[in-house]
Amino acid sequence: MRIGNRLGGAMFGLVVALWGTSALAQSAEQVAAVPLGGSLGAREGERYYGVYVPTRFGGELTITTSDGKVEELKGPDGAARVNGQEIGLDRQGWYTFKVTGAKKPYEVETKFVQTAHSKKKPWNFYYWPTKADALHEPWAGGNGRVDTFDLKGDDVRLVTPGGYVEPGKDIVMAGPNGLLETRPSPGDELTWFPNLYDDLFGYHPDGTMFESPAPLLKYDQLFGTPARAWEAANTQNHDVSRWPGHCLGGAVASIFFEDPIPAPGTGMSKDELKALYAELGENHLNHRIGDYATDIPAGPPRPGPDPTDWKVSRVHAMLETHVRGERQALLANMRAFPPRGSEFEVWNQAIYKYVAEYKAIPGRGPRAVLINIDVHCNSGSALNGQDEKDRVVQYEYSLVYGLDGRVDETNPGAADWIAVRGEALFAPLNVLEVLSSAWSGHNPYVTLENVRSLDLANGGAANPRFAGRPPEFLPVARFEAGRQVPGGGGSMFANGAANGSNPAFANGMDPNSAANSSRRSSFFGFFRGR
Repeated sequence: MRIGNRLGGAMFGLVVALWGTSALAQSAEQVAAVPLGGSLGAREGERYYGVYVPTRFGGELTITTSDGKVEELKGPDGAARVNGQEIGLDRQGWYTFKVTGAKKPYEVETKFVQTAHSKKKPWNFYYWPTKADALHEPWAGGNGRVDTFDLKGDDVRLVTPGGYVEPGKDIVMAGPNGLLETRPSPGDELTWFPNLYDDLFGYHPDGTMFESPAPLLKYDQLFGTPARAWEAANTQNHDVSRWPGHCLGGAVASIFFEDPIPAPGTGMSKDELKALYAELGENHLNHRIGDYATDIPAGPPRPGPDPTDWKVSRVHAMLETHVRGERQALLANMRAFPPRGSEFEVWNQAIYKYVAEYKAIPGRGPRAVLINIDVHCNSGSALNGQDEKDRVVQYEYSLVYGLDGRVDETNPGAADWIAVRGEALFAPLNVLEVLSSAWSGHNPYVTLENVRSLDLANGGAANPRFAGRPPEFLPVARFEAGRQVPGGGGSMFANGAANGSNPAFANGMDPNSAANSSRRSSFFGFFRGR
């Protein structure tokens, strides 16, 4: 662990005189300093002790003794405090107490824990990837060749049939309509993730159908727009990676809007309504940023000097100031998940809670502390009631506080970002205070006014339009038949839907049947800082 500058104040384990504490001002009794989050052993008799709390943002201070009782706990202002309870704001400094009634040698121990929680808990969301469904060679156990020869609809072939293909590489991807219509032959695989531009139903590789979230298709049928077709034609990600998506929009929306409640006449699910908010928030140019910690090196952090050390004071100051002090959630790119994520992956989520334990560092002044902190983010992979648990990341770092009780950011070299554990592999890329947003995403057909009119929790309760029965939604091929792709490019489905036929459901199964339907969920999104 890095050794920083020695700081003013008592060194732990030494006996110091505390002239400023009213309980001792007249007698000037000597007080033994107990390290914060540490202990002082082999003590005997009735005597006074002191422990230094460096942060102005408060926390719970708990003092225990192995024998006898802890009495007369007083704060820096001389006022009495209750052992094991919150000390309050702007109460940094020395705390004194007395141990009485010990019948044998005893040990005095202190513990300081700071818990923070935003006033509003950001709701969980799904990241709605921008990559459409694709056929690909299996990641493991494949035969190394393309087995699918037939091509349906406007799907795009990437590798010649019968030719060599690397494990996991895409073979056929969806075309401009965003719907993968080709079925895999034995030897190839289909990977499906929910997209904003999905149809009402999809197919398993064996031909059985499943019900799919279809946020933009339903939105179009409620408002007469071509938002689904525009999204499919203009935003598809053709890389093999599936992590790019709408996690920026979902994370920001979860901070600002109440948990959506679809109006009964919309026919939309809560997940589909959240998807529309994610689209509105996905344009990072529309978010106004206040305080920030940006361009944080990935690391991973390790004991001793490394590039992440220079940012840890800024990050912890953000957490204390906003989540603890203002009870406001923060936007953060938490980077990749273990075990195989890369530092280039972007996973935007809202930090709304943390639990931090503070410990004094031996050999340094009382304002230098080691902090172990559990940072809680909302889920960015929640769909159909699955994966609703927090993402919890543990950081360990040391830093120094100023006399004002705030993190000392003037000497970042004295800090050490020691480790990252839990559901992360790297330090976050950024931690941001979002002040406001214009709520206008990349899709020009999705508007805040329309989305809020669907949502009883965020302004739609006064709109009688969606108070009745929900509509009978049509699948893509029937609803979009003969329509022009926004921005040109011809008909969305040139074959039409004559005689009730449905090019997207060529096997003749009824797309409106509930039989053989199932649901699924998965991963996150995109934002590289300010």
